[in-house]
Amino acid sequence: MAGQELRAQAEALGAELQDGFSELIASLPRRILGPQALSDTLEGINVVSSSRLLKALAQKDPIATLQLLPGPKPLLRMVDAAKKVGSGESATDRAEKATGEFDRFIRDQAGDRSALKAMLSAWLPEERKEFESQRRQTIFRARQELDGVSSELEMNTMVLHPSSDAGFIDLVNVKCLFGIDRIRPDAIVKLGTRLVSETLDGEGIDPQEGVQRLPTTLDGEVADNGLHSVLLNEFCSERIAPLEVHRHGLSVDYSLGPTGFGRASKVDLVMAEVNRKGLESAKPLTEHAPHFWVVPEMCVRKLVFDLLLHEDVYAGSSPHLKFYNTNGHGPAVAGDPHRELDRREFTHSIEVIGKDLRRLRLMEFPTYGDLKAKIFDKLDWDPSKFRAYRVAITYPLTGIQVSLSFNPSEEDDSSGQTS
Repeated sequence: MAGQELRAQAEALGAELQDGFSELIASLPRRILGPQALSDTLEGINVVSSSRLLKALAQKDPIATLQLLPGPKPLLRMVDAAKKVGSGESATDRAEKATGEFDRFIRDQAGDRSALKAMLSAWLPEERKEFESQRRQTIFRARQELDGVSSELEMNTMVLHPSSDAGFIDLVNVKCLFGIDRIRPDAIVKLGTRLVSETLDGEGIDPQEGVQRLPTTLDGEVADNGLHSVLLNEFCSERIAPLEVHRHGLSVDYSLGPTGFGRASKVDLVMAEVNRKGLESAKPLTEHAPHFWVVPEMCVRKLVFDLLLHEDVYAGSSPHLKFYNTNGHGPAVAGDPHRELDRREFTHSIEVIGKDLRRLRLMEFPTYGDLKAKIFDKLDWDPSKFRAYRVAITYPLTGIQVSLSFNPSEEDDSSGQTS
């Protein structure tokens, strides 16, 4: 209820500011046809402030008006300038009073204008997108300097295909990091992978077969030395990145060895590993909720998460996008009620690519098509049988898990998805 009341106050204030300043402009001694005319009429008011005012007054949503208006001090200067050129007392009094209410609303409800923008953005989807993007970029710049390392693009692609062993799904996990950039020579670069499997125990042992089942390369060879064997060198940078490997059960940690620092030392990593019988497919979705997730390895300018599903995998179902804060409890099982407090809401959405995989392009990775072709060719999978989904985020937040969940208990609609 408190949120509804606050929104009602914001709408009422925005409407009063719209009416008050519209009346003020109408009472000026000359007809105002644009920002330049308003600036020329009101002494000391520049075109930027005039443009912001007129744009705000043109909004249909009073909350959008409140978001776009100049601050109380510039508005009061406009009122004073209007008084000097002979605007009517009724119009200037109303605009002045509304500006005073605006100032009190900022101080009482938000504290400052920046906090007000954050609050109002929750009710304005397009404004919220812009607000979030600006703030994420600010965080990226700070983390880049504090951590001493960043990357240009992180791309994670998961490809799911029915296994030759009925009742299971094979999974290919592609991981790409482009433009890994150390800006300090002592910066630690840690990467990690975790075998995604519903069929193995914590040490990678298949309970039915009693043997350890490790990921393989695209050629079917066991990836027994970690990332080195699954690196696709033809897609990496010419300078091969030196790696140290540390295995812990199903998890493998990699640290990047000496590469120098600065722009000339940037390296790219592209790897693909195959997990045979990694997931069960015999269970109906009503009994389990498969989910696939990524967490940015480091501060990165762009994160891309592609999910490619064979037509016989989760047929008739579409993924739902969820975000979790992994700080404290680590990665979450999407839909777990015990992790509901870690849920986060953002304006990002799923792009439904469909079955035309040619649409899965990346300007930052021009040979992505060649990589997909290599995967399908090596595994003898028919690309025309796959449908694809993508999530792309600029300046993603480190520590935030991006999940694509197949949870049949959720409302199956198109909200949060784009085609």
